Amino acid sequence: MNNLDKFRYSYDDPTQLNISLKKDPYEKVNDLKSNNLNQLLSTSVKVTKEIFPDINKAIENVFKRLKIENNLNFFVTANHIQTQAMCSAMPLGNSAEIILTSKLIELLNGEELESVIAHEVAHFYYQHALYPQANSSTNRIEILNLLNFSRAAEISADRIGFLGCGSLEASLRAMLKITSGLSDKYLKFNFSSYLDQLRELKEIKGDKNLLYSTHPNFLNRMQALIWFSMSNEYNNNFDTGKKGSFDLKEADEKINESIKKVIGDEVDYSNKDVVSRALMWGSIDIFLSDKKFSKKEQELFKKNFGDKRTQSMLSFMKMANPKSIQVKIDNTFKEASTLLKKDKENIINELSKLVKVADGDQSSLKNTIKKLKTSIKL
Repeated sequence: MNNLDKFRYSYDDPTQLNISLKKDPYEKVNDLKSNNLNQLLSTSVKVTKEIFPDINKAIENVFKRLKIENNLNFFVTANHIQTQAMCSAMPLGNSAEIILTSKLIELLNGEELESVIAHEVAHFYYQHALYPQANSSTNRIEILNLLNFSRAAEISADRIGFLGCGSLEASLRAMLKITSGLSDKYLKFNFSSYLDQLRELKEIKGDKNLLYSTHPNFLNRMQALIWFSMSNEYNNNFDTGKKGSFDLKEADEKINESIKKVIGDEVDYSNKDVVSRALMWGSIDIFLSDKKFSKKEQELFKKNFGDKRTQSMLSFMKMANPKSIQVKIDNTFKEASTLLKKDKENIINELSKLVKVADGDQSSLKNTIKKLKTSIKL
């Protein structure tokens, strides 16, 4: 297993999106070429050792440290305003273009540039181009979950940026320079002072606008990278001579909680609401498999969802016809189908327990579970 796989941020888990990644990121599934390759060849300058010896050396250093194949094209594009780098990868292709702006190159030193290059290489290696884009969905729950994944992907890529340049300080300096747009001339790199700014942000309850951002706040990213460097796994794997402060799993939990203190808990709350509704209407679907909602089943429903919801459900069922009840169930599970895999599995596992205690034919009850499992896309 390559270190890139070993150190992936645990919340950047594509299986939760039901995405099947290629076993090898270089595996050619389709003979696809990036749509913008022709444009880049005509409007930007391709990095070669003859034209950009220093940049080319930085690229070589990155791939040597990461111990992976270089199957990518690198371009420099004229942009004196934005300090940007981006990885343009076709989802089913086996190569990509990494584009560096002139402003970025002028701003960063060699080590810092290596960090940015390795960050973009990580996006290709981790196949982040396969992740669904939040702007392609109209479902709010799905949008929030996809944006959460986009932020998690950046944490993974930051780690590889650090490993690719071999310097925590260089990675942190690159983040600060890109965020501020300022060079060494104006910056003092006292990282504890910058983390004071993060504490101040948390004290004022964060910035809820970041809930709709594809990237975590740069302060969260700096803190996440520092915690990663303090993990047992990192220090043991690279023989740093230092003892880690905690396991990587604990570091990941700390990072997740820190990000939530800035963006808020709305993603968790929204997901829990959807899970709760799916459990409630899934229970009704199971209980009505024999077209009856017996006293025993009403007591089971009350135990799980409380007296108030039970009375509301009974009132609704008196007024509604079977078709409208089924529409409610179908709509609820359509919404729940946009949850993460772990939440969908939890819903089906909990509903499966009702099969053993519900009235009605066991075969019919099991068929209901199968139908709900299909509806939720498991």
